Amino acid sequence: MISHDGRSLFCYDMEASHPIGEESEVKFSIELPVQFRDIDVMGHVNNATYLQYMETARVELARHLGQLTDGIRPGFIVASARCEFKTPIRDERRITVSVWVSRIGDHSWDLDYSIHGPRGVEYAIGRTSQVAYDYNTGSAVQISRRVKRELTRRLGTPVKFREI
Repeated sequence: MISHDGRSLFCYDMEASHPIGEESEVKFSIELPVQFRDIDVMGHVNNATYLQYMETARVELARHLGQLTDGIRPGFIVASARCEFKTPIRDERRITVSVWVSRIGDHSWDLDYSIHGPRGVEYAIGRTSQVAYDYNTGSAVQISRRVKRELTRRLGTPVKFREI
């Protein structure tokens, strides 16, 4: 949802969106509150909530890059999502989700994520693969030159997942 002044009406402060980290020109970051509903009976943030945190960062990055059209309908679909948990989120009031592009193809691209706390603790890393998509035809399409140019500006080092 968007307010009359163009700002998001989600439950976080968009003024807290900022690039951070060693590749600060590449990474897009957003601060999110850890809400009571995020905590499960084990006393830590539920595993599914991490994917919601990643989704929120992805949508805000897409909005920032001008990829959202027709209100909230993006020009892409998510084809896969992966999240690797490092340490449970237990006592944080706010977390930061950083997102950047780690791969660009002709029809798809990968976004990598780091979910971390204010003291630098990394709670999780993740990756989603997006496919450029035409909702009218219901099919994958080539990434437009404009979108590819914007994605290239956010291209950074891929996260390193554990070998299992």
